[in-house]
Amino acid sequence: MSKPNQSLQLNQSNLQDFLDCPRRFQLKVIEGLSLPAAYSEPIGKFEISTLLGNRFHLICQQFFSGIDPVLIENSLSDPDLQAMWDKFLPYGKSLLKYRFFPEPLLSISLLTHKLIAKYDLVVEINSEKYLIIDWKTASKKPSRSTLDKKLQTHLYPYIFSQTGNDLFPETPISPACIEMHYWYPLASEHKEIFPYSKDKNAEVKIDLEQIIGKINTYISEDVEFQLTDDNAVCQYCVFRSLCNRGTSAGSFEKSPSIEHEDLKYVQFDIDQVSEIEY
Repeated sequence: MSKPNQSLQLNQSNLQDFLDCPRRFQLKVIEGLSLPAAYSEPIGKFEISTLLGNRFHLICQQFFSGIDPVLIENSLSDPDLQAMWDKFLPYGKSLLKYRFFPEPLLSISLLTHKLIAKYDLVVEINSEKYLIIDWKTASKKPSRSTLDKKLQTHLYPYIFSQTGNDLFPETPISPACIEMHYWYPLASEHKEIFPYSKDKNAEVKIDLEQIIGKINTYISEDVEFQLTDDNAVCQYCVFRSLCNRGTSAGSFEKSPSIEHEDLKYVQFDIDQVSEIEY
């Protein structure tokens, strides 16, 4: 069970877990259990999708790290990955004229815990515009309202608003200068853009304090975290059998926009993370 005063490394994936089902958060983050069940069926399709997503993120990281695009393209043998690369390349080239950082890790402290974000790409257009770009490899882009409800949409700009000067130290970064961009190579409309603001920043801070406050209450009271009331969530939960919520996985085709990075057990070496006490 949890320990009093336990300090956790919290990221968008496990905080989203807490919002979806506190019990899943407890099993995954507090107790550190491994995956006892399949996420979706058939397993082969999920594994292929996960591998494709990982590989796409890798070639994007290689591109922005300065590797010759010709060498990257010559390494591609999967036609699906080639199709994604073809969609990505013109957009990627359009960003090379700006200052950018591929895959930076940034962190702040909040209510005794570490809030950590691993960004796919951060771009400085100018001193009044910074883009947080996140590659998403789901076959369909979710609705704007669905993405707006994702914790990542607001957590990433919030952490960057506190730590962006670690990357770009010359000018203070106002929340109003930040935009969160989701970029889907497989969607007909690739971009979904969420502007940020000072008011939104204050709202997100309150929301995060409430979420982490609830986590701290569970930890201090040393009780079992609450199960979700939405059984549909359990169909795509790897811990469903432990909660007597079924043994069969949900259909991959009907799953709610599976994103490979949402399922990772992300544990960063805190010494590698830039941090601002907040």
